[in-house]
Amino acid sequence: MDFLSKKKIIIVEDRYILYEELVAFFEEKGYYVIKNPSGRPVDNYDDAVSLMRKEAPDVAVLDIELKKGSKDGIELSAYIKANYSTLIVILTDHDSYENLERAKYLIADGFIIKEDKPLNKRQLWATINLVLPKFEMKKKQKTLGSFFKVKEIDIKNLSSSYKEPKPEVSSAIDLETFIKWECITYILSYNSKQVEKGNNNVLMYTNLQNKGYIYRTTIGSLIEHLPDNFVRFDQSTIVNAYHITARGKGNSLYYIGSRSFKISDTYKTEAIEKLEILILKEA
Repeated sequence: MDFLSKKKIIIVEDRYILYEELVAFFEEKGYYVIKNPSGRPVDNYDDAVSLMRKEAPDVAVLDIELKKGSKDGIELSAYIKANYSTLIVILTDHDSYENLERAKYLIADGFIIKEDKPLNKRQLWATINLVLPKFEMKKKQKTLGSFFKVKEIDIKNLSSSYKEPKPEVSSAIDLETFIKWECITYILSYNSKQVEKGNNNVLMYTNLQNKGYIYRTTIGSLIEHLPDNFVRFDQSTIVNAYHITARGKGNSLYYIGSRSFKISDTYKTEAIEKLEILILKEA
């Protein structure tokens, strides 16, 4: 099987023997295992993040109780969910209520108890293959665009202040429209009586002949359904990183054409991490 056609998996496990067993198992199954160049196990948060910034995995198998470093497998799972479209299976020695609740909160895709000695790799394999088709279908649906019930507007006469857009709102009824992700440049909260819908609306700016779309949702809800290249900058702004044309001083100010966007302190850590990953992908 050609390298490019193989699914990529990262295994993060601090027991050397189990790590080597899992590497051999998945390589035998035809996976490409993302490894440390030094040959030592991937057994901590920092190594895993460093490797994933170079190669994004399709699947991640994570030990929950990582003893090296200050962050465990659950925190690594949270990082992966925030930055990649990756199926995640958590491994743990302890069927504890706390760990189960934390894993459920992070929407881990599988949870394997290491109660058997050795680990029941057949159960792990079955778990991945049961979830993977649905996961890949969902991932595929996110690659091109989505249907939205929106009100189309003309954005050519917008206010110069991107925080307070005042577009001419069309009187047309909402229509079900397929919008390609690549056409959306940025998205702002837009709560105005002009929309005749009250609060909780967003305004999608596009590069389509002055077209914009008003959609009934919140910024927080929408970001959960957008591809990874959409980055939340502040409470009311989402930016499509692929449309960024320049960066200002420091790492908090970015531009799309002449329009500037500043990352707020609340979202700074996560936003900068995502932007760094996206920049590496595009480089």
